[in-house]
Amino acid sequence: MSQIKPTILINPKYTTNQLDTSQAGWYQVQPNTSDLALRVSNSTLGTNGVSGEIRLNTTAIPPVFQGNNGSAWVDFNSTQGPMGPPGLDFTNIVNFNNLGSNIVVGSIVNLASVFATTFIDASLSISNVNIRSLEGSEHIINSNLTIDSLILRQNSNIITIEPQPIPYNWNFTSSNNTVSYLKNSASDATFYGWGDNSNWIVQQGATVLKGQAVRLTKDSALSSNIVITPIKYTTLVGVTPFNTSFNFLGIASNDASGGGTCSVCTKGVTTVLCTSNIASGFSTSTQVPFVGAYGIVGKDAGIFCAIQDPTVDYIKAGYFLEDGVGLANNNNYALFYVDRS
Repeated sequence: MSQIKPTILINPKYTTNQLDTSQAGWYQVQPNTSDLALRVSNSTLGTNGVSGEIRLNTTAIPPVFQGNNGSAWVDFNSTQGPMGPPGLDFTNIVNFNNLGSNIVVGSIVNLASVFATTFIDASLSISNVNIRSLEGSEHIINSNLTIDSLILRQNSNIITIEPQPIPYNWNFTSSNNTVSYLKNSASDATFYGWGDNSNWIVQQGATVLKGQAVRLTKDSALSSNIVITPIKYTTLVGVTPFNTSFNFLGIASNDASGGGTCSVCTKGVTTVLCTSNIASGFSTSTQVPFVGAYGIVGKDAGIFCAIQDPTVDYIKAGYFLEDGVGLANNNNYALFYVDRS
C-alpha cells in the first residue's frame, strides 16, 4: 500500500541548474529559512480525484484555480453568471412634477424645502415626486397699481432671481388714480403718502394727529434725538425762510404720542386734516374753490385754504387736490399735495 509523504522541495530559483519540474508540494522559499510555500499544479485525476484537492487547471485560458468536491472540479475564479431578467426602470416608475401655485398636494412642507415628496414608493406603478416651483410676487403701489417684485430669468444651467425696485417716480396714469382711491378716510389708522416718506420719533410730551403739519426739533437733553412735533403757534411774527422755529417737514401719516414712531409724507400726495383755527390777517373759506389752491398751516397744525394773498407771514404746506363747498371745514380731511418749496 502506497503512502503520501510530505516532502520539502527546493525553490527552483536556488537549484544549481534552476530547472523547474513543476512538481506540486511544499517549497522552501529560500535556503536556510523556515518559510514554506505550498504549490499546486494541474491534475488529471478527473472525477476520480481526491476530494478536497486543489489544482491549477492549465488547460483553461487563462489558467483557472479549481477544487475537487469528490465528483467534479469547481472553479475558484469568479465568472460571469447567466443574464437575469431586467429590473425596474427608474424612468418608468418615478414621475417628477413641478408644482404650480394652484396645485394642492395635501402635505405639509418645511419652509424653503424644494421637495414636497419625502420618499419614493416603488410598489406603485408610478411614484410622483413633487418639486415646488419658484414664483415671483407683486407690489401694489399708488393703492391700485401692480408691479413685479422680482423677475425670474434662466438659461440651460442657471435660474437667476432678479429683484425689482419699487419705482422712485410714482405713476399716476392709471384710470383708478382718482380722489376716491388716493384720499384716506378718518377711519384709516394710517394715511398713505404717494411720494417721499420717512419715519420719525415724536417729541416727548407731544401728540401728533394724522394729517397734521409737523416740524423737526431736538428732544430733551437726556436723549438729544432729532424728533418731530406738530407746528403749533399763536403768532407768525418773524416767520421768514431764513430764521424761523416753524420749519415745515411734512404731513403726519398716523397718530402718535411722545416717544412713538410717526410716518411723515415730506413730498407727494397724501390726506390733510383741515382746520379753522387760523391767525389774524388771513382771508379763508371752508370752500376750496379750485384744485391747486394753497394750503396754509393753521395755529393747531391743521391745514386751511387761503383764498387771497396773505397780508402776514405764513407757512405754506402745499396745495389742495380736490375742491368743493365745505371741504375745508374744521376736522374734515382733504386730498393734498405736500410741497415745501
